[in-house]
Amino acid sequence: MAGLNRKRTQRGASLVEAMVAVLLLGVIGLGLVYALSRTLVAHKYHKAQSLAVQGIRAELQSAGLAGGCPASGTARRSSDLQLGTQLSISEVQKTCSVTPVTVSIAGSSKSVTLAQVLYELDAETLLGPGTLTLRN
Repeated sequence: MAGLNRKRTQRGASLVEAMVAVLLLGVIGLGLVYALSRTLVAHKYHKAQSLAVQGIRAELQSAGLAGGCPASGTARRSSDLQLGTQLSISEVQKTCSVTPVTVSIAGSSKSVTLAQVLYELDAETLLGPGTLTLRN
Protein backbone atom coordinates (compact mmCIF):
# COMPACT_ATOMS: atom_id res chain seq x y z
CA MET A 1 0.00 0.00 0.00
CA ALA A 2 2.82 2.40 0.75
CA GLY A 3 4.14 2.07 -2.83
CA LEU A 4 0.70 2.86 -4.23
CA ASN A 5 0.39 6.13 -2.24
CA ARG A 6 3.84 7.29 -3.38
CA LYS A 7 2.88 6.91 -7.06
CA ARG A 8 -0.32 8.89 -6.57
CA THR A 9 1.48 11.86 -4.96
CA GLN A 10 3.94 12.09 -7.88
CA ARG A 11 1.29 12.29 -10.57
CA GLY A 12 1.36 15.59 -12.50
CA ALA A 13 4.90 16.60 -11.50
CA SER A 14 6.16 16.19 -15.07
CA LEU A 15 3.26 18.26 -16.38
CA VAL A 16 4.06 21.12 -13.97
CA GLU A 17 7.75 20.99 -14.95
CA ALA A 18 6.84 21.10 -18.64
CA MET A 19 4.51 24.07 -18.10
CA VAL A 20 7.22 25.99 -16.21
CA ALA A 21 9.69 25.23 -19.02
CA VAL A 22 7.23 26.48 -21.65
CA LEU A 23 6.59 29.62 -19.60
CA LEU A 24 10.32 30.33 -19.29
CA LEU A 25 10.86 29.77 -23.02
CA GLY A 26 7.97 32.13 -23.76
CA VAL A 27 9.44 34.88 -21.58
CA ILE A 28 12.86 34.45 -23.20
CA GLY A 29 11.24 34.50 -26.66
CA LEU A 30 9.37 37.72 -25.88
CA GLY A 31 12.61 39.30 -24.67
CA LEU A 32 14.37 38.35 -27.88
CA VAL A 33 11.52 39.70 -30.02
CA TYR A 34 11.60 43.00 -28.10
CA ALA A 35 15.38 43.33 -28.49
CA LEU A 36 15.13 42.58 -32.21
CA SER A 37 12.37 45.15 -32.72
CA ARG A 38 14.38 47.87 -30.94
CA THR A 39 17.41 47.00 -33.09
CA LEU A 40 15.37 47.28 -36.29
CA VAL A 41 13.96 50.67 -35.26
CA ALA A 42 17.45 51.95 -34.42
CA HIS A 43 18.70 50.67 -37.79
CA LYS A 44 15.89 52.51 -39.60
CA TYR A 45 16.75 55.80 -37.86
CA HIS A 46 20.47 55.35 -38.53
CA LYS A 47 19.88 54.62 -42.22
CA ALA A 48 17.61 57.65 -42.64
CA GLN A 49 20.16 59.90 -40.90
CA SER A 50 22.91 58.54 -43.13
CA LEU A 51 20.81 59.25 -46.24
CA ALA A 52 20.14 62.79 -44.99
CA VAL A 53 23.86 63.43 -44.45
CA GLN A 54 24.61 62.06 -47.92
CA GLY A 55 21.95 64.34 -49.45
CA ILE A 56 23.37 67.40 -47.70
CA ARG A 57 26.90 66.38 -48.71
CA ALA A 58 25.79 66.10 -52.36
CA GLU A 59 24.21 69.56 -52.16
CA LEU A 60 27.39 71.03 -50.68
CA GLN A 61 29.55 69.39 -53.33
CA SER A 62 27.42 70.68 -56.20
CA ALA A 63 26.77 74.23 -54.92
CA GLY A 64 29.83 74.74 -52.71
CA LEU A 65 29.88 75.63 -49.04
CA ALA A 66 28.79 79.24 -49.57
CA GLY A 67 26.31 78.40 -52.34
CA GLY A 68 23.08 80.24 -51.63
CA CYS A 69 24.68 82.36 -48.89
CA PRO A 70 24.57 86.17 -49.01
CA ALA A 71 27.70 88.25 -49.55
CA SER A 72 27.53 89.26 -45.89
CA GLY A 73 25.17 88.83 -42.97
CA THR A 74 22.82 85.95 -42.28
CA ALA A 75 20.27 84.23 -44.48
CA ARG A 76 17.88 81.37 -43.76
CA ARG A 77 16.06 79.27 -46.30
CA SER A 78 13.90 76.19 -46.22
CA SER A 79 13.95 73.47 -48.85
CA ASP A 80 13.12 69.83 -49.42
CA LEU A 81 15.85 67.23 -49.27
CA GLN A 82 15.47 64.34 -51.71
CA LEU A 83 16.77 61.08 -50.20
CA GLY A 84 15.64 58.84 -53.02
CA THR A 85 13.09 58.54 -55.78
CA GLN A 86 10.13 58.35 -53.41
CA LEU A 87 11.63 59.62 -50.15
CA SER A 88 12.19 63.22 -49.11
CA ILE A 89 12.38 65.37 -46.01
CA SER A 90 10.48 68.64 -46.14
CA GLU A 91 11.36 71.84 -44.33
CA VAL A 92 15.14 71.40 -44.18
CA GLN A 93 16.41 74.67 -42.70
CA LYS A 94 19.73 76.04 -44.00
CA THR A 95 21.20 79.02 -42.17
CA CYS A 96 24.21 80.85 -43.63
CA SER A 97 26.22 83.37 -41.67
CA VAL A 98 28.94 85.19 -43.57
CA THR A 99 31.33 87.23 -41.44
CA PRO A 100 34.55 89.06 -42.29
CA VAL A 101 37.63 87.61 -40.59
CA THR A 102 41.21 88.80 -40.47
CA VAL A 103 43.80 86.03 -40.75
CA SER A 104 47.35 86.72 -39.58
CA ILE A 105 50.24 84.40 -40.36
CA ALA A 106 53.88 85.32 -39.62
CA GLY A 107 53.19 89.05 -39.55
CA SER A 108 51.11 89.04 -42.75
CA SER A 109 47.39 89.84 -42.42
CA LYS A 110 44.59 89.32 -44.87
CA SER A 111 40.85 89.98 -44.62
CA VAL A 112 38.62 87.15 -45.82
CA THR A 113 34.99 86.19 -45.43
CA LEU A 114 34.03 83.07 -43.49
CA ALA A 115 30.83 81.22 -44.28
CA GLN A 116 29.26 79.24 -41.46
CA VAL A 117 26.51 76.89 -42.60
CA LEU A 118 23.96 75.17 -40.36
CA TYR A 119 21.49 72.51 -41.52
CA GLU A 120 18.56 71.50 -39.29
CA LEU A 121 16.31 68.58 -40.16
CA ASP A 122 13.26 67.66 -38.15
CA ALA A 123 11.45 64.61 -39.50
CA GLU A 124 10.51 62.65 -36.41
CA THR A 125 8.83 59.75 -38.19
CA LEU A 126 11.87 59.26 -40.43
CA LEU A 127 14.91 60.40 -38.43
CA GLY A 128 13.75 59.58 -34.94
CA PRO A 129 12.99 61.88 -32.02
CA GLY A 130 14.79 65.22 -31.95
CA THR A 131 16.47 67.34 -34.61
CA LEU A 132 19.42 66.36 -36.78
CA THR A 133 21.85 69.32 -36.84
CA LEU A 134 24.86 69.59 -39.13
CA ARG A 135 27.25 72.51 -39.16
CA ASN A 136 30.75 73.32 -40.27
